[in-house]
Order: sequence, then structure tokens, then C-alpha cells
Amino acid sequence: MNQYSQPADAAKSSLLQAASHLVNARQSGNRLEALPCDEALLSLEQGFEIQQHVGVLAGKKVGGWKCALPKPGKWIVAPLYTDSIVSGEQYPLGIATSKVKIEPELACVLGADLPARSAPYTADDIIRSISQVHLALEVIDCRYIDPQKVTFEHLLADGLFNHGLVLGPRAFSLGSTHLPTHLDITLSHEGADPLSIAGAHPDQDPVSPMVWLANFLSARGIDLHAGQVVITGSYAGVLEVPTNQSLDIQFGKAGSLSVFFSTIEE
Repeated sequence: MNQYSQPADAAKSSLLQAASHLVNARQSGNRLEALPCDEALLSLEQGFEIQQHVGVLAGKKVGGWKCALPKPGKWIVAPLYTDSIVSGEQYPLGIATSKVKIEPELACVLGADLPARSAPYTADDIIRSISQVHLALEVIDCRYIDPQKVTFEHLLADGLFNHGLVLGPRAFSLGSTHLPTHLDITLSHEGADPLSIAGAHPDQDPVSPMVWLANFLSARGIDLHAGQVVITGSYAGVLEVPTNQSLDIQFGKAGSLSVFFSTIEE
């Protein structure tokens, strides 16, 4: 053993320990105050590494990704696991709650693999790889007691608030149109007036985050696969909606999505 191997082994052990705590939080429902590591020294790369360990330790299969264009000191990237992508109209939350947070998005389904490679992917490469575009809702949750008290690297390690994805009906094909920059969102449910929002994509061009994602993952030897779904940002920010009742979300002229968020009894 050389003089450098022990610190490297210790660092790897620390990241695996942090990942195991997040796995336990996901499986038990118990929330964490923070990860058991020095958050002041945790880098973005290490936060992403912990995130990747979580999926492996939990035995999860990656069914897609959430992403956005990076911001200073922030990588907006996290896996969507197949067992949390729901195509039906009922989404089981697995907790007792009267409210849940959602983000109305468009989900792009890949029709071709985008393997890791040395040459960078272009927007044309990404557009050609998209086979379908669906209406979708990202379901928001976190494994920390108070996410405002932890660093971004800790949030990255936890998957950036992703609980799951409601994959709604097909919206359109890219052969006939481009992904819209603006998309009006109307939320309707019993007991309240409809909420209408003049929606806009946070990165303006919805394809740009996918280009960034493909190249970010490629640089780390991670492939994108046909059948995986990619979401790139909410057209209406975060919406808090009631559970245990039917909801309808209209996505402008692209169509509507109905969903029922079911909870366990307290």
C-alpha cells in the first residue's frame, strides 16, 4: 500500500457511508439532518458520486434523468428510477400527507442510445434521438428534514428533490414541431377555482439541457439508453396540490394530464 491509497480508500468509504444513509432514508421514510461527512469539503463531483452510489446500493434501475443547464456552483442532474416512473392515473405517495408538490414538465423519450463517446453531442444529435414527447409531472420530495439547512452538494447527492415522475399521455412528435418555450398550465380540482399560469421553460430552449446532460454523462462514461425519459424543467415552477382527489393539468394545446395522488392512512 502506498502513501496515497489510505486517504483515497477513506474518502471512498465516506462517500459509500453517506450513500447508505440516503438509501436507508428512502427505504424507511426517516429524514436526515445531513449526511455523515464534512459538508464543507464535499465537492460537486463527490455529491454526484454519492448520488450514483445510492442507486446501486438500493438496487435501482435508471429509467431516465432530470436535468437543467448548470448554474454557478451547481450541476442540475439526477436519475429517475424505473420504479418511480408511473404511467397510470394513480400515483402512490407512500406517506400520509394532505399536500404534495409537483412540477409540470415535458418528458422526452429516447428512441436511440446515446453512448459515452469522445465527440460531443450536438442539438441535432439529441433531436434525432427523441422518439416521443409526453406530458409529465415531476413529484417533489426530499430525504432531509430541512433542505434549506444543507449544502447544494447534499441536495445533489439526494437526487435534487426527485420523488418520482408521472408520465402522462403523448403530446406531439418533434417531426411536426419543436419543444415549446412557452406552455400555459391550468390546474383544476374540486373545491377550488382553476389556477392558470402563463408558463415558460426555465432555460428557454428545452433541448439545450439535454445536450448538456448527454455530454456531462458521456464525460463520466455513463450512457443514455433508448426508452429512458428526460425532463428538463418546469413550465410553472413548483405547485402544491391536494392529495386523495382527482387533479387535471392542462398543458396549453398540447393536451391534459389527470392524476390522483394516493396516500397511506395516518
